[in-house]
Amino acid sequence: MALVRGGWLWRQSSILRRWKRNWFALWLDGTLGYYHDETAQDEEDRVVIHFNVRDIKVGQECQDVQPPEGRSRDGLLTVNLREGSRLHLCAETRDDAMYASTVHIKTTMRWYPPTHTRPRMSAATMGHLMVLV
Repeated sequence: MALVRGGWLWRQSSILRRWKRNWFALWLDGTLGYYHDETAQDEEDRVVIHFNVRDIKVGQECQDVQPPEGRSRDGLLTVNLREGSRLHLCAETRDDAMYASTVHIKTTMRWYPPTHTRPRMSAATMGHLMVLV
């Protein structure tokens, strides 16, 4: 499976509401996975963007969440999922957050068949990653 974009983002846990850094990878099939590190071998979870994402709020639109300590509110992203849950993320800058939010628009304009295989990245792919932060 081809990698479209990968990079580090802060993610707020759903239970304890703590912030932690995860490696996020957007795959060509329209899935967004998050991992412990950039090898993308140990997947924590994934979202099929074109099926599950209702909308994305950026920066000051994210009223109900505080950014991680030392981070700006401008980098916040709230991904509202169709089943009612939310994914709170924080990028380093507003530009990075805006880029991440436009990914939703771009991936919903095309249909990608859902994948049931776990993503694997070759050394060549790892060398060509574009980092968000």
